[in-house]
Amino acid sequence: MERIATLEREIAVLRQKLNEKEKELYDLRQDWTPFYTNVPDGADTNQPVQLSKWAIERYSRQILLSSIGANGQAKLCGARVLVVGAGGLGCPAALYLAAAGVGEIGIVDYDTVDLTNLHRQVLHGEGDQGLSKVHSAANALRRINSRVKVTPYNTQLAPHNAMDIVNKYDVLLDCSDNPPARYMLNDAAQLSRIPLVSGSALKMEGQLTVYGYRANKNPNEKDPSYVGPCYRCLFPTPPPPEAVGSCSAHGVAGPVPGVIGVLQALEAIKLIVGHTHEQLLVGRMILFDGDDMTFRTVKLRSRSLDCAACSATRTITRLVDYEVFCKAQGREKKPRGTRVVTERRDEEKKRRMTGQSYLGFRMTRPDGKKKLVQDVPKSERRMGPSCSSEHCYKRCKEIASETRQNLFDNFWNNFDWTQKKQYVRSLVDSVTPKRRRLQHQNGISRKGDSKVYHLEVDGNRIPVCMVMFLNTLGLKEAMLRWWISRVDAPKMRKAPIKSINVGSYIDSLPKTQPKCQVCRDSDNLTYLNISDIKNACQLYYHYVKEMKSKGQNPVSRKTFTKVFQTKNIKIFKSKNDGDLCDVNAEHNALPSLDGNESFEVKQIDGSLENVTIYVQW
Repeated sequence: MERIATLEREIAVLRQKLNEKEKELYDLRQDWTPFYTNVPDGADTNQPVQLSKWAIERYSRQILLSSIGANGQAKLCGARVLVVGAGGLGCPAALYLAAAGVGEIGIVDYDTVDLTNLHRQVLHGEGDQGLSKVHSAANALRRINSRVKVTPYNTQLAPHNAMDIVNKYDVLLDCSDNPPARYMLNDAAQLSRIPLVSGSALKMEGQLTVYGYRANKNPNEKDPSYVGPCYRCLFPTPPPPEAVGSCSAHGVAGPVPGVIGVLQALEAIKLIVGHTHEQLLVGRMILFDGDDMTFRTVKLRSRSLDCAACSATRTITRLVDYEVFCKAQGREKKPRGTRVVTERRDEEKKRRMTGQSYLGFRMTRPDGKKKLVQDVPKSERRMGPSCSSEHCYKRCKEIASETRQNLFDNFWNNFDWTQKKQYVRSLVDSVTPKRRRLQHQNGISRKGDSKVYHLEVDGNRIPVCMVMFLNTLGLKEAMLRWWISRVDAPKMRKAPIKSINVGSYIDSLPKTQPKCQVCRDSDNLTYLNISDIKNACQLYYHYVKEMKSKGQNPVSRKTFTKVFQTKNIKIFKSKNDGDLCDVNAEHNALPSLDGNESFEVKQIDGSLENVTIYVQW
């Protein structure tokens, strides 16, 4: 796990450096490489243009289309499209707009990449989790087409900032997922006089249409006065909040928003290159059903003459609070501020586990052994103020400050933790709560205190309130409740293991003297004379088998080993087949002795070591 965390940190650093280099490269290309050569700002792009060589090569397949051509590609390279929402609809839409060579793409979203987004939001990857969606999408779009200008807006589109952002663009794509955002984008598009390409997807269904189309901006239109319906023309009043679904509540198949998002990009491209309203989804809506793979086109109502947003007598001249208007939230996820409580709980848990809280545990080593005991840091051991409540009916005011300080010092300096618990429990009495009277069952009825707290002064127990009790002893309420509610269970001592049969078993084993004559004369060693047993483990198994055959309970291997070590008995362990001594390897180089031979050993001090010489054989 530590290696994985290290690699993740290193990859994050490298990814940040890579993004910085890509941004630098993108800025250089924007400064040195024009989109096309002979179309200055503000020029009529309907006239024949000459695209640069790289643009002709890159966009050649769509330039070949008669409905686009070189003029249409020039319009795409100079167009500006705003995508609101970098989710399931916004990702595929922005991807194909960037691939088509749209000059500038703005992306608006306030959310961050989550693991649940990756099955449908194709611009984000596993390494982008926790990163803002707009920056993740911008990085992906720049990798797809570095010639496109991508402007991320990491904010929530709201009435106070929507017009400032929308007025910078030519086409608006609604890739949001809630009614307040849809009404706000429709009103913003109508105030800015730009078309709105609206799409939605839920479960296995999707729909797509174009709102607020105006023919006077398209020279290819036969009737320049034509104006398409807007969102408010079809839905003047918002739906009830309980009738609105969401992906988090009802689910969505990943390819469904992908299909609708790609069609949104196609409609935006057709709008930019100059298709007429008969060729666009103006006054029409596509309904896609993924269950039976069908597309249906339905005709919508024409523009309403009494529409509050697009009619001649419109009443909406500025953006309003759409959450109040729709009676629904404009953002599905909770804001980050709501996570403060969870973060505090996690922090408190971490403090408890590291011994920095009143319910924490700290590692100590009494008698050289590790043991978990409850502890309180000395920095937190302080006496609080005395009770100053005017409504306190206890005898708190009878205890002087010097007396309280003496009680505090005595509690923390003269008691161990077991004595502290016993002392606190002796000062707290449990009282049976008062029963409710029948006439007060449906009204307000206060019950008496279930605990009565005392402080012991000169052998007398003085009743005090809980605040006075806690502040005098320097305790916290959680610690006090823990001590009172939990009674330490008595420690049960394990029954001693009888090892009488172990000693008698070892004494009954056959034994022999060492085979090495030197060890036999110099040391008091005894070896087991059992050829099948080569180590202590085999001896223990032999012991267990014999005890079970006699109907006795064998002791543990640890106890058996301790008793065996006290008997001064060894098991012969030779490294080679011909070895006679397993204590000193030099003894194995001496000639073997029969039982009737004798020899003398003489020590001669050499320069480096003692040398043993056999002087008589």
